[in-house]
Amino acid sequence: MKCFWLLIIVLLLGQKIGWGQVINGQVIDEETEQVLSYVNIGVVELGIGTVSDKEGKFSLQISEGTADSVLFSAVGYSSRKVAITDLIDNDKVWLTSRSYEMQSFEVVDKGGGRDKIFGIKKGIPAGYTGLASNKPGDEIGTPIKIRKPTYLKSAHFTIDRVSGDSMIYRVNIYEFNDGEIGRNLVSENVLLEGVQKHGVVSVDLTPFELVISEDVLLTLENIQVDSEEHNHGIGFRYKSVFFRNRNIYGRIGDKSKNLAGEFSEIIQGSALNFYFVGNEL
Repeated sequence: MKCFWLLIIVLLLGQKIGWGQVINGQVIDEETEQVLSYVNIGVVELGIGTVSDKEGKFSLQISEGTADSVLFSAVGYSSRKVAITDLIDNDKVWLTSRSYEMQSFEVVDKGGGRDKIFGIKKGIPAGYTGLASNKPGDEIGTPIKIRKPTYLKSAHFTIDRVSGDSMIYRVNIYEFNDGEIGRNLVSENVLLEGVQKHGVVSVDLTPFELVISEDVLLTLENIQVDSEEHNHGIGFRYKSVFFRNRNIYGRIGDKSKNLAGEFSEIIQGSALNFYFVGNEL
């Protein structure tokens, strides 16, 4: 009889997990032992995900289907897949930082010279659009043309509609070559956070020492935009640019980068009023 029950236990442990349960934990830097804020967390098999909070804590409900692992990915860190059974036994997840190889330029007097705008600051608006939902990880962006090596001083985003109070977005800057979206050029969290408001909101990029030399996709990724259920997110202004071969790109948080999701063109012949201010070198 003991052998029978032992066999049953072994078979159950070998099954993929399909619980209707909540997994709680915290994400930590393996080297510094500091908590990691706003880490993308997803269950690939179920197409569900979340983002850790400011203290690195997360709560993920496994509601249906079968799954055996959770994938963790963060800006500046190597992604890690962790078995659900391991998360139950140990609620701490450790991520390892990784180095970024960036093309180097000799930067002479970054603060000097005339500031230049890269992207679309003004123009007759064609409307506004928002993220797919209020889910963490939802992302929206627009291509920015870069002709010479450029030192980025700030990024700016025009809001046309607000429906709540607070907002936290992550600013991402991806390689963009003839419609192909590559790696994120930002090696740490660049956050746009504050009170929702109409008009232009900005984030200072000078602490990050960013120099880019080719076209990029500038995006905002939803981390937390208010928490009221009746609020439907923020609307970003865009304009028509039919003769410039541009489109607005987006992707859904549940199928975001940590779940091997892809960007798609959500509005063709248009560009968001997103732009950089910087100096060509």
